[in-house]
Amino acid sequence: MKRYIEMWSSGVGSWAAAKRRVAAVGVEPITLLFADTLIEDEDNYRFLIEGAASILGASLPRQFIPPIDSFPPIWEPEARALFLRGLAAETMELLPGFVWLIEGRTPWQVFFDERFLGNSRVDPCSKILKRQMADRWLAENCDPAVTIVDVGIDWSEAHRFDDGNGGGLRPRRAAAGWVYEAPLTEPPYHTKQDVFRLVAAEGLRRPRLYDEGHSHANCGGWCVKAGHAQAANLLRRRPEIYRYHEGQELTIRAHLGADVSMMTDRRGGGDKRPLTMKALRERIEAGGQIDIFDWGGCGCFSGVAA
Repeated sequence: MKRYIEMWSSGVGSWAAAKRRVAAVGVEPITLLFADTLIEDEDNYRFLIEGAASILGASLPRQFIPPIDSFPPIWEPEARALFLRGLAAETMELLPGFVWLIEGRTPWQVFFDERFLGNSRVDPCSKILKRQMADRWLAENCDPAVTIVDVGIDWSEAHRFDDGNGGGLRPRRAAAGWVYEAPLTEPPYHTKQDVFRLVAAEGLRRPRLYDEGHSHANCGGWCVKAGHAQAANLLRRRPEIYRYHEGQELTIRAHLGADVSMMTDRRGGGDKRPLTMKALRERIEAGGQIDIFDWGGCGCFSGVAA
């Protein structure tokens, strides 16, 4: 019998992809696989668990999910990792079809260890904390001859899955012997609003980051692949989170002794120049212009630039 591994994020895309797969093959061959960066928004962990239970047809004990204010903040990474390891163990005991992987480091800890600051084209955080973690689990637990791996990429980003010229996630993983599929790139095509309606119809509340205007709900609204618009939205909605990442970027710049940044400045044409989160914040606070259409993109499992 075929086995289906759903690459499970804490957003609505992977939920919708898994929902479509379950409708086609049932629950029995399904495994949900989540690789944790430890910096997801606290409400995403709520959706992660509730969404998994809904896909697997399981019920959760009353008040099982910890309240948001009980999570250690992201600037206390050791305490947060310990907390989430405990929550992961309890969740997997309740939901046998759910696998919650934790490497143990945050993206910033990876950057310091690798001596490299991630950016829109090179993402050691998702490479190490997500792709490599998931690949190891697949190699140790699955037979590629009878396994299909699903991702939550939809039709609007189908080029990340297969660009038709040998590029993208599907041909790259096929070269390694694995079959990857993206159910949401096939008809019927759903917009993000359609998916939100499906989530609500299931009796679920979508992650609050969507309500705050973020186009994806991963890594607490922050991402090394984020553009100016997403960063500005994070600054407006979650200034304390923005300031934390801003401080981490400044610290690693000093640690490396290099003029590096996650974002780039393209004003005035010519070559791209580093644009730190501090410089972007100061520009916004001074009333300066930013690219309001530059949202960037997540793409953790596609492994390609936004």
